[in-house]
Amino acid sequence: MTVPDRETHATQQDVAARAGVSRGLVSLALKGEGRMSEQTRRRILDAARDLDYHPNAAAAELAARRSRRLAVILPYLDNPFFDRLLRRLRHHARAAGYLLIVLVSDLEEQLEQATVDDVLSMRPAGLILPGTSMSQSELLALSEQVPLCVLDRALDEPSIPTVRLDEADAAAQITDHLADQGFRRMVFFSPARSRFESLLNERREACRAASAGRGLDFAEIVCDDGAGQALAMARATSTEPFGAVAYNDVLGIDLIAAVLSARLAPGSDIGIVSYDNSSLAARQEISLTSVDQSPDRLAEASVAAVLAPADAPVAHVTVPATLVVRSSSLRTSPQD
Repeated sequence: MTVPDRETHATQQDVAARAGVSRGLVSLALKGEGRMSEQTRRRILDAARDLDYHPNAAAAELAARRSRRLAVILPYLDNPFFDRLLRRLRHHARAAGYLLIVLVSDLEEQLEQATVDDVLSMRPAGLILPGTSMSQSELLALSEQVPLCVLDRALDEPSIPTVRLDEADAAAQITDHLADQGFRRMVFFSPARSRFESLLNERREACRAASAGRGLDFAEIVCDDGAGQALAMARATSTEPFGAVAYNDVLGIDLIAAVLSARLAPGSDIGIVSYDNSSLAARQEISLTSVDQSPDRLAEASVAAVLAPADAPVAHVTVPATLVVRSSSLRTSPQD
């Protein structure tokens, strides 16, 4: 008997023909159900294996009128934090019996809307949005079409579930650490404008408020022309050591490279702190002090929020920060 074309994929009818049974019996055998001899069940399972049969999840969902897929739209892929987050989202989605589908918007407004349209066409059970640039009104309209959870951003709209890092807590820990190291000035380094996320404003302002509370001077520099140029701008008014806070580890690592290129010492001359606590930050040759956002807790809470029953209280989860201190922010000779 001819094996079905792999491009068309084997169906339960193909398995039934190979095993010499009805399609209904195949369905029962593949589910481990039904009354049949072990010989018949084994013949069906062997036929399915020989034909490389895989269940059509989309067809099953259509028949059951219930999706088993959760969608995630990432802003971009070049941040290692998203890899950690996706691994935990996939773990918790699978534990709940769902498949995770991932799409990328590249922080382009038109592409993000097109990506949302693609997601809606899949009719997923829910949508998780980390780093979205959508406005609150757009999110509210979207929430009427699909259950969603906004990850890493505060909203004034209480009807939309949110899961996020405690930005005020993170900023306080960073500021206390830099102040204790003897730094009297904090410079917040924002990514290039093409990489702006809605979270940026909240994170920067949390650091501004925390630095004021400890009596540190505060400034922001946008790295449109790279970390090297941004560092030169930060040192243009004063060459005294200062604390540098990078928006994320990707920018923090670029800043370390810029400091070294300027023949300065991370920690002693420029105390560098960032966010995400990625695997790169922990590498010995980088040793970047960074805020751990507990991606497992973010993922678990996001999956739970988006799958919550319609009549359940709307979830608003804030995850505490943990500052992981490494050599990039430690001064060899702290000064008062």
